[in-house]
Amino acid sequence: MEYLVLDVGGSAIKYALMNDELEFLEKGRVPTPKTSLEDFKKEVQNLYQKYQERVDGIAMSLPGLINKKTNKMQIPGALLYNQDVDILKELKSVTTDRLTIENDAKCAALCEVVYGSLKDSQVGAVCIIGTGIGGGVTIGDKVFTGVHGFAGEFSYLSIDWKKNLGFENKWGTDFGAFTLVEMIAKAKGLVEEIDGVQAFEYCNQGDKDALKALEEFCNITATGLYNLQAVIDPDKIAIGGGISKQPILLEYLQKSLDKIYQSIDVPIPQVNIVRCKYDNDSNLIGALANYKKIYNC
Repeated sequence: MEYLVLDVGGSAIKYALMNDELEFLEKGRVPTPKTSLEDFKKEVQNLYQKYQERVDGIAMSLPGLINKKTNKMQIPGALLYNQDVDILKELKSVTTDRLTIENDAKCAALCEVVYGSLKDSQVGAVCIIGTGIGGGVTIGDKVFTGVHGFAGEFSYLSIDWKKNLGFENKWGTDFGAFTLVEMIAKAKGLVEEIDGVQAFEYCNQGDKDALKALEEFCNITATGLYNLQAVIDPDKIAIGGGISKQPILLEYLQKSLDKIYQSIDVPIPQVNIVRCKYDNDSNLIGALANYKKIYNC
């Protein structure tokens, strides 16, 4: 069986023709329409028409929160034209009835629990450190979505309970991957902008200023992970996002967590921090896993 799998992002739609063995038979990307819902539907329709004679259906990963009660997009993410839209109904109207949609971070979590680092865990969590903080909670081989689909939205967790108004002082807005890059640049006194690769070059070279910034970032991030642990008591927390490929990040995260555990007088359980197995393909693989679960194929 073959499937058209789409990973919709703010700037590009990654698409793949995949089979049951998770093989990528074809792969590509097209720009994500920024203009209107109709343009977005047309782009998805064009991709489907290219493969419709070969595929069983469409599996999609999409940013934003689709309310499980209303089936409408409650939080549209980067695609503002999806606000209050029944996006599943709209896309089915121009493609096929065999179409599934799930939040991108929850697709990543489903990928890891079915095929990756969380496989065989009883309870787990995925924390994607990207522009914001994507996430998902897994129970058995399923992703827990909550009543409305809001469970696992780690970006909304407060990092300062004394300043808890609006969307400031939230984990996703204040401590995504770009924040770490900015912290390292500031610690180094750099005027010019640097990217993540350059930031970690400083860290991996043992630069004291860069490592101090990394430690500060990991202390905040570890506090978030500790809070997750206190709520769901997982076997493992899998860390994803581009910066998770850096071994020094997980090393410093573990050190920060260890400091938290050592500061507590009672012997609480300690969670195992691992790296996500599937990197840039996790949303595609998770979208396909979601499709296969829904249609029992």
